[in-house]
Amino acid sequence: MSLYRRLLRLHRQKLPATKRTLGDAYLKKEFRDHRSAKPEFVKGFIVEWSRYADELEKRGDVGTDLAKEVLAAMSPEQKVMLEKLKRSTRGGA
Repeated sequence: MSLYRRLLRLHRQKLPATKRTLGDAYLKKEFRDHRSAKPEFVKGFIVEWSRYADELEKRGDVGTDLAKEVLAAMSPEQKVMLEKLKRSTRGGA
């Protein structure tokens, strides 16, 4: 829960309102969906969200491309979700 609160706080501090709304909704869905995840998936989930939080704290950059290694490690379901997110941010949902 502390990571979740940290991320919401960083969104409030670092993201413009339109991106914050989308980011908060995505964050809530991801954390809700992972409540019942198997333990072997939880560690990677926490690591990646922590990296995201660290990046927001350091630079505050938004809209940067994902590292190729991160993209390659994503499951097909995660890639579909990412594509849906990409379309919705461009108004093509």
